[in-house]
Amino acid sequence: MISFMYFCRTLAILLYQSLFATQTEYLIRPLMFPFWLPNDDPFRTPNYEVFLSLQIFVSAVVVPQAFCVYVYILFHILLHYYYLMSMIIYDCEVLFNDLDPSVVELSKYDPRRIEVQFALSSRMRRIVKWHNLVIKSIETVSSVCGPPLVYQVMFSSLPICLMAYQVADSLDHGKFNIIFAMFCVATCVQLWIPCYLGTLFRDKAFAVGDALWNSGWHATPLGRLLRNDITLVIMRSQRPLSIKFTGLPNLDLETFCSIMSTAYSYFNLLRRYSRDV
Repeated sequence: MISFMYFCRTLAILLYQSLFATQTEYLIRPLMFPFWLPNDDPFRTPNYEVFLSLQIFVSAVVVPQAFCVYVYILFHILLHYYYLMSMIIYDCEVLFNDLDPSVVELSKYDPRRIEVQFALSSRMRRIVKWHNLVIKSIETVSSVCGPPLVYQVMFSSLPICLMAYQVADSLDHGKFNIIFAMFCVATCVQLWIPCYLGTLFRDKAFAVGDALWNSGWHATPLGRLLRNDITLVIMRSQRPLSIKFTGLPNLDLETFCSIMSTAYSYFNLLRRYSRDV
């Protein structure tokens, strides 16, 4: 929508200049984004046509691909594993359901005990298998999405600060730059989405261990058959599960708050400097 608004704004100004402007107004043809050339005029023909075509291509192709496709894929993948862990939690809650606890007192070669132990092992094997699948999948996602996330997280504070300053400066002059305001909001949202998903993912990973701890293993003799397996899964679930990459901090809402705090500090510094000047 923001890319479309940049295009519509430029098109509206061009239509006004073509249909209503007079020769005495001496209007300059607009570009979608400010452009500067050393020792040359970017608004003369053919510079203007080349730069305008390039900016339309960036707004119509590059920006939607970078934001819509990348953010959606990351959102979809993380939510997929989020709900997979919800299924793991459900399996933990019904781990001992519909099984006869009295078979623990029988011989380990008794057919009834073998049958119950096989059912328990199958349920636990599925929990461990899915849990390991989520862990390995997140490692793969980290290797693929790590580099753009490093750029997205580490360098977002500066553009957020500059766009907020542009909006504030326009308000000081009695104007409201709606495009820069929407662009600032969109930049905050595209940073908030992976951080929010990272927090959901981290909390859900901890919830797997809590669900297994509260599965009722201590209230049934069947818990003795899976004590070691339950202990290992609980210990593994205590390690935070999140997207990790070299140079990337923890992807959670705490990181988002830290970046926004840094952007606000830069913003106050710019405002103070502009007033002094």
